[in-house]
Amino acid sequence: MTATIARLILAMLILPVTAAIFVVGMAVAVRRGGPPSPAGLLALWTFVYSFIATYWILLWRSSVRWTNQRIMRTVLAGLGSVTVGLIVGTAAFTMFPGLPLPIAILFGGGPVPIIWVLATVLLWRETAAERVERLSGLLGAGAVVCPICGYNLSGLSEARCPECGASYTLDRLIAAQPQREAQSAEL
Repeated sequence: MTATIARLILAMLILPVTAAIFVVGMAVAVRRGGPPSPAGLLALWTFVYSFIATYWILLWRSSVRWTNQRIMRTVLAGLGSVTVGLIVGTAAFTMFPGLPLPIAILFGGGPVPIIWVLATVLLWRETAAERVERLSGLLGAGAVVCPICGYNLSGLSEARCPECGASYTLDRLIAAQPQREAQSAEL
């Protein structure tokens, strides 16, 4: 089994493992007598969010090219998802006047991890420039890659990318190669 397949299987397990942690936490909170307090629910959600963030980051940390911008956007995605959760919880509490506060907190807490994980999927994906750099390193200096999507064009009989459909003249394609840009900068 490759590392990527193992990561994908572990990524699929995040939902059931998190649900189990949440159910155990709720059972502990309810066992102490009556419905859980709002502070107890907020503490439980905080623990669940921390678990998800730690699990997800540890799972994908070696696959993501961490830049300051990517780290900042990940933090902002976390803050944004918590903000959406607060809005959903507040809306549930105000739209349904008889709704107990703990139920509104449950409603507001649910979307937060889903939004954050989906945001990280978008924020952590490899850019075209990162893909070109990675493929050039893997394939060596003789590799020819599409300047738009980074697809390896070595061995093709035409200057058209089968991945993204972009067409090039040979001069434009050769001039856009990363090793050509690096050689030009050295001169």
